[in-house]
Amino acid sequence: MKSLPRLSVENPILVNLLMFSIMVGGGYCAFTLVREMFPEVRPKQVMISTPYPGASPSEVEKGITIKIEEQIKNIQGIEKIESTIREGSSVIVAKLYNEVDDVDRVVTDIKNAVDTIPRDDFPQEAEETVVARFEPTLPVISVSLFGDMTDVQLKAFGKQLRDDLLALPGVTEVVLSGTKRDEISVEVRPEKLMRYGLSFMDVSEAIRRGNMDLPGGQIKTGGANLAVRTLGEKDVGVEIEDLIVRADASGQLVRLSDVADVVDGFEDTDLYSRMDGKPGISVMVSKTDEQDAIDIARKVKAMVAGKMHEPFHIPFSSKLAGQGRQLQKIYDDAYASPYPKIGSLKTHSDLSVYIEGRLDLLQRNGFWGLVFVFVSLLFFLNWRVAFWVMMGLVLAILGTFAMMQVGGITLNLISMFGLIVVLGMLVDDAIIVGEHIYTKIEEGMEPKLAAIVGSEEVTMPVTIAIATTMMAFFPLLFIKGMMGDFMRVLPMIVIASLGISLFEALTILPSHLAETFERAAHRKKRNRAKGRIGRWLDGLRQKQIWIVDQKLKKGYERLLRAAVAYRYVSVSIAMALLIVAVGMVAGHRVQTVFIQKMDADSLIVALELPIGSTIKQTDEKMRVVEEATGGFPEVKTRFSLVGGQIDMNMQGGDASASHLGQMIVELEPGETRTRSSDELMRIMRERTADMTGINSLTFRSVHGGPGGAAIQLEISGEDPEELNTVSNLVKARLYEFEGVYDIEDTFDSGQREVLVELLDSGRALGLTTE
Repeated sequence: MKSLPRLSVENPILVNLLMFSIMVGGGYCAFTLVREMFPEVRPKQVMISTPYPGASPSEVEKGITIKIEEQIKNIQGIEKIESTIREGSSVIVAKLYNEVDDVDRVVTDIKNAVDTIPRDDFPQEAEETVVARFEPTLPVISVSLFGDMTDVQLKAFGKQLRDDLLALPGVTEVVLSGTKRDEISVEVRPEKLMRYGLSFMDVSEAIRRGNMDLPGGQIKTGGANLAVRTLGEKDVGVEIEDLIVRADASGQLVRLSDVADVVDGFEDTDLYSRMDGKPGISVMVSKTDEQDAIDIARKVKAMVAGKMHEPFHIPFSSKLAGQGRQLQKIYDDAYASPYPKIGSLKTHSDLSVYIEGRLDLLQRNGFWGLVFVFVSLLFFLNWRVAFWVMMGLVLAILGTFAMMQVGGITLNLISMFGLIVVLGMLVDDAIIVGEHIYTKIEEGMEPKLAAIVGSEEVTMPVTIAIATTMMAFFPLLFIKGMMGDFMRVLPMIVIASLGISLFEALTILPSHLAETFERAAHRKKRNRAKGRIGRWLDGLRQKQIWIVDQKLKKGYERLLRAAVAYRYVSVSIAMALLIVAVGMVAGHRVQTVFIQKMDADSLIVALELPIGSTIKQTDEKMRVVEEATGGFPEVKTRFSLVGGQIDMNMQGGDASASHLGQMIVELEPGETRTRSSDELMRIMRERTADMTGINSLTFRSVHGGPGGAAIQLEISGEDPEELNTVSNLVKARLYEFEGVYDIEDTFDSGQREVLVELLDSGRALGLTTE
């Protein structure tokens, strides 16, 4: 059986076709890989949410949460159940064991278990329970529409903006926030009720009966079966005004308009938003794990630029990836249909800026790494060997890109870091093979034979050396949990690139070296005069040989002789360095972090007042925050939300309450700023340190990657008041530590309420709870 090097040398055309295919395919994949900040991790979690409008947390817990928890706690596959109880809603998250492969089966089991709870066991006002697997979507970019507009105009243009964004190719996740829900209010006039002898319950029942669609069964005939439905649901107030409240025997009708005023308007919610101080709404565009964040952001920015009649530059990388025409069409279509002049559009919270910046940094580091590797190879190897070893390195990287496309691996910081980690290792096998082939040629062996013999002699040791390196990363594939899912990309990239590099060194490199040195030998036999470049390379080679042989080798020999002569001193120095290194890590002289914190271009400010605070009080505090975050030349835009908070991690944590506020501060690009995001947050904290009448005010930076608090403490118990007391004590103690800031808890006592209990004397008078 012929060896791989022999097959390579004997079939140069096939080898060149193989190399060309890898380079073209890998180059195409390099421009079409899905790009994101970090690998997408899908947690094995099931979310069970139940809205219960107007209910206090204690009512939600007793009426909904506890009943569902008891029903699902024994389902196989559930490791932990966490419940978040807020005013008006219950959210239960069932975390599954990592060993669970069929998550959909567990979702079905939970649905079936929840469905077995009789509907009468839940409060009548509670809405339907939704059970679904937790599917995280990552926010990519937000678009704000703002200006001096009424609520009606804001909502109309906001819906149009949302629909326009959804119409963009590849955009599937769009959330509109800051708008009020439509509402038809019926304002009953008590004097009219008394005149017609009606009660509030009569009016309510008339609206309920006359404003619904009902199924009417089926009509079966010989020719077909027809479904019957009764249509009665009304969408506008004019239609509801004609509802009949009462009809007597004489034919006299009392309509709703006779006893009440019907007004079309908006739900009376304590929620509104501002963009740079002007009323506005925001549309958040998110991505799924199959979508490219940079591609989505560019399409959105092209549309916004077209709507605002602003110039838009199509990046060169988009043109290479074949997306230039699509972006131009999006821009032209938006330019042809602008929005009215009363509103303005602005993008903010652009995740693609982080991704492009970080990937560009790694790509530049990788490029210069390649350059330095090539220079190092030129310094120690024959220039022909150095060139083909370098080409083997490029081929291994392009082949890895192709493997990433096939394996569904995205281009992110972890995968790029894996390529940079393995960059120096990829040339090890090629250096050994190439140098051994060159040694055989210097010994007088014919180039093709030297390529075969030289490669075959080192095939086994090279394979073992690369295999041991691959095995060192192999255990990282089996790390369990979220951390394993997050880091699994790193060993996959390293192992794949090393395998491709080994394949290249044993199949492609021998053929190229054989052809190259054979042509050089023919040229030498014909005594063909060398050109200027050839003479320059020969002179460079002579200087290289002199430096390596006369300086480096002799210097290394003297060092080696001294180390052997004083072997105990050498071992002692090595052991001392090892002890110092271990001590620096163990003594925390060298700090340890999972992901190095980077300078951010966006900040999130979260405000919470005592529960029961009015929207006016929250707005006053938010304006203080707006003033504290204003006046910075580094601040680009500020989007404020009063009466709610958006969960930027898209984990179902959106909240709407009059005591909540949030601000998204977008900064200028980091390379144009003189102060970091941490420095700006420190100044903002100092400006708001004297704020009173609030529960918490937190500042955090958005880096586009794994988020969350640095440390989380869980306090469990039966009595909520005791939990709150212990939580306050813990927070007070934590604030005593230097460097601790933005401490917050999840305790929600609910809004203050008035409890009315009907006495026996009231029942005797005929009063009921209705």
